[in-house]
Amino acid sequence: MHLLLYIKPQFSINLTHQKAKSSDSFQDEKPRNMKNSNSNTKLILLHPYIQKQGSSNRLWLLAFVSFFTIAFLLTLVYTRESITAAASTTLTGPDGSYSSVSVIGGQPLPTTVINTLLHYASKINESYHMAYSELKPISDVLRKCSSPCNLLVFGLTQETLLWKALNHNGRTVFIDENRYYAAYYEELHPEIEAFDVQYTTKISETRELIASAREQIRNECRPVQNLLFSECKLGINDLPNHVYEVDWDVILIDGPRGDGPDGPGRMQPMFTSGVLARSKKGGNPKTHIFVHDYYREEEKMPGEEFLCKENMVEYNDTLAHFVVERMEENSFEYCREKKNSLTRDS
Repeated sequence: MHLLLYIKPQFSINLTHQKAKSSDSFQDEKPRNMKNSNSNTKLILLHPYIQKQGSSNRLWLLAFVSFFTIAFLLTLVYTRESITAAASTTLTGPDGSYSSVSVIGGQPLPTTVINTLLHYASKINESYHMAYSELKPISDVLRKCSSPCNLLVFGLTQETLLWKALNHNGRTVFIDENRYYAAYYEELHPEIEAFDVQYTTKISETRELIASAREQIRNECRPVQNLLFSECKLGINDLPNHVYEVDWDVILIDGPRGDGPDGPGRMQPMFTSGVLARSKKGGNPKTHIFVHDYYREEEKMPGEEFLCKENMVEYNDTLAHFVVERMEENSFEYCREKKNSLTRDS
């Protein structure tokens, strides 16, 4: 399609037909108009390709500018998030020692850190909490643990928020005997992952249960197995399936209650922790297992039976630190040093 432009001498463009004049006037003016048209009228023929080419160029220019604008904004956002300034802060422990920690400058504190600070500020006068000498060994192991670190904790205690904060880039799961408290704690602190478990043991039955585990060491109570399908009386088999599939790097046993003959004691968490450590499929072949309140006979008996003296690397009167290694599936001994009795070695 072509566009015809009619240009008058006054440089105006006439694109429409004028109304017809009367025949007489038209006949009179015809010769003169024809003469003027021949001398002054100019015709300009515009090909449609010229208009299309101009519009296409503008669209390409707009797309080009938009693309680089979006790219610039995305680069600015991601660069702002990734750049952090590390500042060094010195903390003084209760024993007078100094430690240096790194904080992220210009970024808000993680929720777990804020909750921890608030928690300890309000609970500083309560008596049932770990001393600095007990917290430090666990903190050191978590700091050296390869990220992401998998931490399993038996017991919701005064230190719960601290363990979650110290394992900031890892996964932390808590197991507690009180389902209502576990649900309440998760509601109060949504970042906490907690599960409840029903313990079936009694402290007064410690010797009998250990003897039963020895008898079943090649069957239900073997050291390497999937506890989901175990009928061992000391095995915990009612946790969510994924808990048994995780290769735990650090396990802390600070629950359940260990006082009184009718209390469940901690033999089930100790046996379960030992099996989880020896049955790991991947990750670090070594698992750090901490047992709190290890000064009590109720903790020492199952500890020496299922976690083993030769695996103890540290002990400070209240906290025992074991390092248990992965075993082959056909292994049927908890410890290399065989025990002949259920009494604690002197």
